[in-house]
Parts: sequence; C-alpha cells; structure tokens
Amino acid sequence: MRIGDLDVVPLSDGTYRMAQDFYVGLDFAAHPEMLADDGRVPIPIGCFLVRGAGRIVLVDAGVGRIQAGAWGHGGQLPAGLASAGVAPADIDTVVCTHLHIDHIGWLVDDGKPYFPNATVRYGSGDWAPFVESPDERDRGRHIMETLQDAGRLEPIDADMTAICPGITARHTPGHTPGHYGLVLSSGAERAYVLGDAVECPLQLSEPEFHALSDVDPSLAARTRETLWRELEGSPTVMTGAHFPGLAFGRVVTTSGRRWFAPID
Repeated sequence: MRIGDLDVVPLSDGTYRMAQDFYVGLDFAAHPEMLADDGRVPIPIGCFLVRGAGRIVLVDAGVGRIQAGAWGHGGQLPAGLASAGVAPADIDTVVCTHLHIDHIGWLVDDGKPYFPNATVRYGSGDWAPFVESPDERDRGRHIMETLQDAGRLEPIDADMTAICPGITARHTPGHTPGHYGLVLSSGAERAYVLGDAVECPLQLSEPEFHALSDVDPSLAARTRETLWRELEGSPTVMTGAHFPGLAFGRVVTTSGRRWFAPID
C-alpha cells in the first residue's frame, strides 16, 4: 500500500482461532463465512510497517515468541520484517495501539528489547490497567517494565499527537482506555490504521456486536460510529489489526447501510 510517499506493509504475526463467543451478539448462522471448518473464528494478528521521510515505524508488535496451541499460533513477525528488508535494529519507533499482549509481544524477547534502537509509544491510559494492576508474573507487565527500565518508553497523553512526519496518533478509546489509532497522511492521501478500535469490518453493517475484549463496549461503539461518520464516502482508506487479510478498504454507503469495500 502506498499513501503518498509512505510505504505501508501489512505483516501478520500469526493467527488466533477464537471461540464464537468472542464476538458478542453476532449471529454466526447468518455469517458462516466467518468460521473455519472447526467452527472457530480465524483472526490474523496484524502489524504494519510504515516507511517514509527517513523513518521506519512499526505499528503494533504481535504476540511474540510463544508456543502454538489451541488458541492459534504466533511468531511470524521477524520473518515478515526480513521479507520486507528490515532488521529489528532498523526500526526507530514502535507505536502500540494499546497494551493487549497480541500488540506488544515482540517488544521484549529473551529478556531484552527486541527492537534495540526503537522508542516505544503507547497510550498512557493503558498503563494502570495493564501494567500496574496485573500480577508481577504477568507477561505484558514484564514487557513494559523491562522497556521502562531500559528507557525505551514514551507515553502518548493527548489526542492527535504527532509521532513523526506523516503519522499522527488519534485517541480512539473503548477497546482500552488508552487506545490510539494512527492517521497516515502524505500529500492528498490518507489512511487509518485503527488497531482494535474496529475489530471486524462487519461492524460497519452490523454495529450491534462487539469483541469480548472491549473494556468499555459502549464507548467502543461510540468511537466506531464517530469514525464511520468521518470516513463514509471519503477517499480515505482504513484497516484494523484483525481484519481478514489485513486488507485496506473504504467505507461506502449503499441502500442506507455502510459497508467495508476492500481495495486492491
């Protein structure tokens, strides 16, 4: 994907295989295409590499080097970066849309920062619930405290915070308190990388269902509606961390309903 002078590469760290109750309120009888043969919902674990203006930025850091199991499998991000011609040391900034483990997993590997030259940006509103509150054995807490000790963290405190030329962090709360989406802009072109502010493109046409992992489902729904109103009918493209194929698309309106229209 090219957004003006920005090069955007979707990278998968693996695939979740979620039980149907992960999508609360979704009628799977009406959407059998969402299910694998075993009746579970396959969901990619998405990250996005953004290159431009002399910067190399990674949006989200996958689930990390953990053993595959019934939940699915992870660990593919390093191979994806290598295929894109990028080494961990080349990345200067990692922006985590939020602090769920499938978005921070590769930040620390073997007890040290995996991206040794990167500053890690994250929403400050996620620190208390995901770092201070969990048990000290919690993997996510260990990751963030390791980065804090290494001096690699820089929290995001305000809406529409500039990360670097062409990348702005927009506060999109609800999935977590400190959730941020990224607005990519170059010339007249724009794209939104929305993390888990939108868990599934089907939420455009069926806004009543939500992910079990939403901390505040009502606020998450209001955030999505704000985004839909802004995006519908515009040339701006968007994607989410768990969209099928990590595809970008546009918000279109037909017959009074909104739809996600993937683009090539």
